[in-house]
Amino acid sequence: MKLVSGTLLAILSFLLLQTQGFAQDEDLAKELRMELDEIRNAYETRIDQLEARIKELETKSTESAATPAPAPKQAPAKPNRSTSPSMQAAASSNVDDERDDPTDEDLSHELAQQTRESFRSNTETRELSRRPDVEKALNERIEDVLNNYIDITGYFRAGYGRGDNGGPQRAFGLPGVSKYRLGNETENYGELAFSKTFFQPGAFSLSNPSGGISGPVAQMNARMSFFNPYDNYGSANDTEIALPELWASVGNVIPGRPDAKFWAGSRFYRRHDIHINDYYFWDMSGGGAGIEDFELGAGKLAFAWIGDGAESAIYDRVGTPDPLNIAGFSKTNFDLRYYDWALLGGKGEVGLTYSIADSGVDSAGVKAENSEGFALSLVRTKEGFYDPESIHKTSLQVATGPAKTFTSGFDTFTDATGTYIRPDPNESWRFRATDHWVVKPWECVSLGTAFVYQYTDFGSDLPEQHWLSGGVRPIWHFNEWASLAFEGGFDWISNSPNGNSGSLGKITIAPQVALGDQFFSRPVLRAFITYAFWNDGMQGTVGGPDYLNETSGLSWGVQMESWW
Repeated sequence: MKLVSGTLLAILSFLLLQTQGFAQDEDLAKELRMELDEIRNAYETRIDQLEARIKELETKSTESAATPAPAPKQAPAKPNRSTSPSMQAAASSNVDDERDDPTDEDLSHELAQQTRESFRSNTETRELSRRPDVEKALNERIEDVLNNYIDITGYFRAGYGRGDNGGPQRAFGLPGVSKYRLGNETENYGELAFSKTFFQPGAFSLSNPSGGISGPVAQMNARMSFFNPYDNYGSANDTEIALPELWASVGNVIPGRPDAKFWAGSRFYRRHDIHINDYYFWDMSGGGAGIEDFELGAGKLAFAWIGDGAESAIYDRVGTPDPLNIAGFSKTNFDLRYYDWALLGGKGEVGLTYSIADSGVDSAGVKAENSEGFALSLVRTKEGFYDPESIHKTSLQVATGPAKTFTSGFDTFTDATGTYIRPDPNESWRFRATDHWVVKPWECVSLGTAFVYQYTDFGSDLPEQHWLSGGVRPIWHFNEWASLAFEGGFDWISNSPNGNSGSLGKITIAPQVALGDQFFSRPVLRAFITYAFWNDGMQGTVGGPDYLNETSGLSWGVQMESWW
């Protein structure tokens, strides 16, 4: 009897498992059937579109055969730039030239897009996170509307926050170093960039033996920035509007090197950054001229003469400037780069910079000591190694004198009276190492990390300084639009500008709504709460006037962030 009962139980268990398997197979079949229906509908829609296009072309061909031969064609007049795209299209429809062929038109669009992409920077995190394949449809729509006239890109963040001491939201970060940004940005900020690509007449002709664009190609770029701090929210008097980029480049002028470009103006120059603490560890942005994207061997070569200018008090020791007695400073940099060569499974970029810092005289006729130095930087970047948006960037840098900023500008320090240029004697030097990851290790989790170590010897018997920073931002994606972000960051610095050593920790939790389930999915709307704590050595230097006597702080608010 027990044997029969056991046998019946085994049979029932087997039938139950088979039933569950059949149910799972049935669900899978339904999913596959739905997917097949979607593909069939899309296929039939495309066939209908092609048949309509064929009929249109056949009708046009019939009408052309019945129309008397046209008079000899004349060279089309050069379009007026003030003419609207629709008017230009109407005018061009009356001109019988080779670009009336749909194949020629498609080729022109493709070549124009490839040319514009060749002018685009590919070093910054925001640029690396762009997906041209995803944006293709939008680009085509913009081209139709603007008739290939102008490209517009931008970055914006805005929100509102409060602090637990009753005032507006304050940023929590150690003086002189970058801060971790999630739930810790206390300003509305935006950038709006415009670029126009210029082609010579007939640049897209199919008669070109190379099959590409013939003649020089130029691009003009302009970028506006907007900055409004929360402590004077919405005030026109406290809103800064600047023009950080205004430059032009010309390419396809060197035989055998069509991608090489000459440029001049003021620009963001091949910047490298860490996203979660907004730290640009190699940023030679400034005014000047140069050549870039010159193919040489396994990589590309760039050379730039680029510099910066500023005003500051002249002084003998840090902490003793006279804010009313200032002089002009200038810094000239000669920057040589070799990039896009294979390095450990990724791309390498190495740069050598020679910098010269000069000073004018103040009202007393005093002139600061001039200085010069060299910088050597190596960056390795690997993209798409785990998922389409994954990025791993590592850097090593060493420099002397004024080159140790790894920027076109100056080392500065801030005290109660203002911000001043820090002296850069020839014997001063700096070493820096960074590491940065963005990856999606699981379907529901994406991750961004940051690591920085920096050692500085300021020379002139000033104390040496160490800076150590580490942070992580995991994001849990509940579905394609809802997520929860967490960010923890820690900074430690020795011998800060106030002479003390200390550390700061910051923790933020932020529920988010975004267009997608990737780390860089934007636009994103988030609410946040942030808690920060610092030691006694940093008291009075963190959080502004609301936290002068505090060693911790709490803030909360909302923010939107977007770029395209």
